[in-house]
Amino acid sequence: MKSSSIVTKLWIVINILTLIVIGVAGIVHTSIMDKIYYDVQFRQLTSLARKVANFTSTENDSQAMDLKVKMASDFIEGNIMVYDKKGIVQSSEGFAKSTKDTSLVPINPTYSPLTKDDIKELLSGETVFHKGNNPFFNTQVLTVGVPVTDPQSLIGAVVIHVPIEPLAGQLAVFKTITVYSTVGGLGLAITLSFLFSKKVFEPLRNMSRVALAMANGDFSRRITINTTDEVGLLADSLNTLSGQLQEKLAQLERLDQTRREFVSNLSHEMKTPLSIIQAFTEALQDDLAVDANEKSSYLNNIYEETARLKRLITDILDLKKMEEGYEDFKMNYVDLKLLASSVQSNFSTLAEEKGVKLIFHISRKTPLVWGDSDRLKQVFINLLDNAVRHTPRGGEIVITIGHKADNVLIEIKDSGLGIAPEDLPMIWERFYKGDKSRSRSQGGTGLGLAIVKRIIETHGGHISVWSKLGEGTIFTIILPKEMVMR
Repeated sequence: MKSSSIVTKLWIVINILTLIVIGVAGIVHTSIMDKIYYDVQFRQLTSLARKVANFTSTENDSQAMDLKVKMASDFIEGNIMVYDKKGIVQSSEGFAKSTKDTSLVPINPTYSPLTKDDIKELLSGETVFHKGNNPFFNTQVLTVGVPVTDPQSLIGAVVIHVPIEPLAGQLAVFKTITVYSTVGGLGLAITLSFLFSKKVFEPLRNMSRVALAMANGDFSRRITINTTDEVGLLADSLNTLSGQLQEKLAQLERLDQTRREFVSNLSHEMKTPLSIIQAFTEALQDDLAVDANEKSSYLNNIYEETARLKRLITDILDLKKMEEGYEDFKMNYVDLKLLASSVQSNFSTLAEEKGVKLIFHISRKTPLVWGDSDRLKQVFINLLDNAVRHTPRGGEIVITIGHKADNVLIEIKDSGLGIAPEDLPMIWERFYKGDKSRSRSQGGTGLGLAIVKRIIETHGGHISVWSKLGEGTIFTIILPKEMVMR
């Protein structure tokens, strides 16, 4: 465990505080234990002295009295003296020599079970209690004297002497138990404080590791959250930050990849027509055309490639504007029936040339939609152009326009060759072409479907595709109720 770690610092602080608290508590406990213990002994001996006084005051048989007093003294392992109203010892039992028939006030005060002050207090009717060395017993004793009175006067006294040594031994046992308990508690506190410190700051250590990983570019690490307190909230915030940074980084990587692919694809798309234009131009400059027809063919190829470059640049600019939100759509109510009729006229000749049948199913109840007429027409043109070009002779294309609930549904279905399953997710990407050789021969730029998707999304709609090789393709457009005129 590193000395500079926050776990170690907290552990040291907790241990210091624990030592201070336990030390102060131990000192206080030790200082008051003696007083409490001897106070308890005083109350117990006082109670016993009163009981002895009760049965001796009514006992006239001296032998019976001595027997009872002896039983009581044996019970406490001490000395009990019973005085009458004249201060003469009536019974004396227990350790040390008997003082029976001696006076409460001795001839030699320095060699007496009671001091002058004890005798004075006892004769005045007060309870006596003290501990210390007693020359009479030649040992440390605990002394309790209880006066026995009737309503008018003092009629006697009971004095109990108990050696302190056995009591001190019991007290020492209590103190030893206290010391062992304190040491054990301190050891337990040190262990628990370490475990507590480690558990409390483990999330912080995890956060530190995750933050370091983030600094090194690894945003995949996460913190396990087991609490809902401030530490848990901080861990959750760090997890959220890591996730957001990971997502942003992935977006930047995808954007960078898209840009690289865009530049590569654009270079490729422009390189071929430019090479063709250059080749035919050089052929014309070198007078390689043998006659007017061949020269016209060269010029026609140059024109077609130039037109293709123009379409490519136009599509790129349109897509860029829509992706950046700069395209200014001219929104108005659009009649899809009229729009479909216009598109049908545009494609009827091309469809006849290709031997493809166009079929339109348009519901009379199709509502007007709020949109850009030119852009919606561009959607139809792109989708129909793809359908016509990819449907073999004898096939058919079915265009269905209707509504369901508050949505307008547009479906363009062809009986063409279909799209391979692995190509379906990528058909919306810029410059993606499932069949590159056929795309070039048919004049596509590879941006049509990307533009179609962006136009529909700008109108708040959704476009999806279903396709199966050998069966055909279905494009489905849904314009939401917000775009429909009620």
